[in-house]
Amino acid sequence: MKCVLCEKRKPKRYCPAKRTSICTVCCGEKRGVEINCPLDCPYYVEGLKHHQQKMMHQRIKKEGAKSYVRRAELYKHNPELFAQLEKGFVSIFRADKSLTNRDLVSGLDMAKKTLETEKKGLLYQHQSGNHYADEISNHVLRIVSEYKDNPDLVPNRITIDFGIMVIGEFLDEARFYMENDSNTKSYLTHLMRYHPEQEAPAQADSKLIITP
Repeated sequence: MKCVLCEKRKPKRYCPAKRTSICTVCCGEKRGVEINCPLDCPYYVEGLKHHQQKMMHQRIKKEGAKSYVRRAELYKHNPELFAQLEKGFVSIFRADKSLTNRDLVSGLDMAKKTLETEKKGLLYQHQSGNHYADEISNHVLRIVSEYKDNPDLVPNRITIDFGIMVIGEFLDEARFYMENDSNTKSYLTHLMRYHPEQEAPAQADSKLIITP
């Protein structure tokens, strides 16, 4: 019997998402990326923890702990903003796996410059001509604008300065991955594993006809 995913190695781990056993290599490489792992899978949880700790230790060693303290303070103020931005990055990456850490960095940088220009009283959207980067920038500006300009989002409404700071945190983190990891998609994969694809709920049979 061989692993159903690679059809090469011997399956040694039970995968609740595939409802069968798979090999350890496929589990390590594909969990949360090609496999929609349930959040209670011990291998999935342990993999997230290990990866996060590895990158955190590298970054703290290089930059100190202040970046994590600053990010935690911003996240505590508005976790929904962070989640919406991350989910957008993951959605764009899932739609086209050609997206790289460099594209994400470029898009975040343009969005940050656009908001900094707006803060000076000028409305000008910076663009690069890179389709991926422009898509990232558009997503970031749309989400930030929703939280910045919607008066109904009390108490989650943000200032333009807060939006710039949050984008700056994502930019610094993505740039760290880009500069310190040979995998050109490592940061995007990291985010994807924190936002597994949701399966559509099964719909019960119904004879009701719903009309507008």
